[in-house]
Amino acid sequence: MIDQLPLLAEAGGVPAPAIGIGMFLSLMALLGITWLISGNHQRHKDEQHSRTDGDH
Repeated sequence: MIDQLPLLAEAGGVPAPAIGIGMFLSLMALLGITWLISGNHQRHKDEQHSRTDGDH
């Protein structure tokens, strides 16, 4: 999919800034999917329990 965008720009059917924006959005979507799958955005269970336990 992403490799088709430069071909559209060379053919002259789509303006170059639109190709750049399309590439940027595609890469950001892939980065977001990777971030969600990796699990780094989730809190660790140990950290969460230590905050809620108090002085026990």
